[in-house]
Amino acid sequence: MLKKLYNLINTIHIDPLTLKKAILLCFFVEGIWFALNWFLYRTNMLFDELSQITFLAVVLISVRMMDRDELRRILAWRKIPLPVFGGVLVMFFGFEIIKSELNNILTNLLPIPDGFFNSAFQKSNNVFLIIIFTSLFPGFSEEVFFRGVIARRFFRSYSPVRAILLSAALFGIFHINPWQTVNAFYLGIFLGWIYLHYRSIWLCMFVHAYHNVLAYYMSLPYVAADSYSQTWRHPLWFDALGILLFGFGLFAVIILSRKKETP
Repeated sequence: MLKKLYNLINTIHIDPLTLKKAILLCFFVEGIWFALNWFLYRTNMLFDELSQITFLAVVLISVRMMDRDELRRILAWRKIPLPVFGGVLVMFFGFEIIKSELNNILTNLLPIPDGFFNSAFQKSNNVFLIIIFTSLFPGFSEEVFFRGVIARRFFRSYSPVRAILLSAALFGIFHINPWQTVNAFYLGIFLGWIYLHYRSIWLCMFVHAYHNVLAYYMSLPYVAADSYSQTWRHPLWFDALGILLFGFGLFAVIILSRKKETP
């Protein structure tokens, strides 16, 4: 089995990436990461920061195994016009509010057990460490893998809509638990759409990190809850603001993108 997975890694840069191969690739990367975390846990060396570092290392090594120049191609710089960048940020802030409210509905139907997401970061007041290890590290490593490798190659094998949905589904499923799976699926659709239109992994990384920061600090305008077992609720004005910002940002990005395409 391990030999088949290793051979898969070495042929991905040649063969079209199918859903079956992408699933095996996800198991390969996630499996190695899980094994490393288990070893670190058994030796009392596991902590949140090191877990993020090991995942990044596993992703980079796996990409390097695919092809010597694969990472360079994934990280190729694409210039994004500043107005488009601003429109994406506005659109995504609204998208984050809408997505968060959808997640509130999910947690109302399926409450999160108390302490389920407890980590050292949730007990830390160090904003720098929180941003680095809950936003920047996941934004870089997950985008390289799920957009730079999987979505980019799915666009060669499937229609754009199917490629976005399949890559978003894998992105969601491999977050393991149902609450993050649903959130990651929404996020994956949005990031896949961005990557399809702009082919910029750097923009996807920034938006992903931006999402993580918003998700971590978005509790400010919420109606207070005492624990994860209770449902967060948005004020109605905040939901309305999310819809307005998303619509305005989306309209701006579409108009600006059309202007760029006009000869």
